[in-house]
Amino acid sequence: MTLQERIYQIDHIQARRFSKLTGEALEIATEGIIRHLRACAKMDVNPDASAVREIIDDALNGRRVFAESVDDLSSAT
Repeated sequence: MTLQERIYQIDHIQARRFSKLTGEALEIATEGIIRHLRACAKMDVNPDASAVREIIDDALNGRRVFAESVDDLSSAT
C-alpha cells in the first residue's frame, strides 16, 4: 500500500491535500506522516486525521513537526 492510499484511508480530504504537495513541503509532510503512522502502530492506536492535517499544514509553512532527534533531546536536558 502506498502512503497516498494509507492517508486516503485516514481522511480523503487530507489525501487530496497531500497529493498536491511538491518539493520540500512533500518531503516534510512525508517524513512527519510516516513518523505519525509508526508511532500509532507502536502504540496500537488508529492514526488521527487532525494530526495528519496539522503535519500537512506545517509542511506547507516549511516547519518540520518532528524535527527533534535523540541527540537534540539529550542535549536539551
